[in-house]
Amino acid sequence: MGKFVDKYSSWKDEKKNLFILACVALVGAIACIPFIVVDNIGVLFGWLLGSAVNIFAYYSIVKVSEATLDPDASSKRGYFMALFAMLRLALYAGVLFLAAFATFRWGSMAHGYCNIVSAALALMPTWIVVVITTFFRAKKEEKGTEDK
Repeated sequence: MGKFVDKYSSWKDEKKNLFILACVALVGAIACIPFIVVDNIGVLFGWLLGSAVNIFAYYSIVKVSEATLDPDASSKRGYFMALFAMLRLALYAGVLFLAAFATFRWGSMAHGYCNIVSAALALMPTWIVVVITTFFRAKKEEKGTEDK
């Protein structure tokens, strides 16, 4: 476990956040397994769909930020940023629309193919993880400057 902690400590904050998001997705998927027993696999499918889009959205935010801040990048980086912002918004809307359609048209809240609630909840961890990790990083940096 010590090797992993050392390796984790050496990662950039973006990679740490991506790892935490993947762990949240995995824990959420494990938490959704009991719903399969009560014949509602849509909760798991909704969570997996929302988590996949959530992780892709965070990854695209990181890559677009790196491309935007790169001084050697072309002048078209504004288009790149706008394109990915619209793509993320379209993906969020698509997930929610598909999950709502699958929940209410193809099934119900109790027996659907993709649950709207679990899909919506799976889209939220990015902002929570970023806020919490930024808070702890600021506290750590603040403590580091006090020690000097």
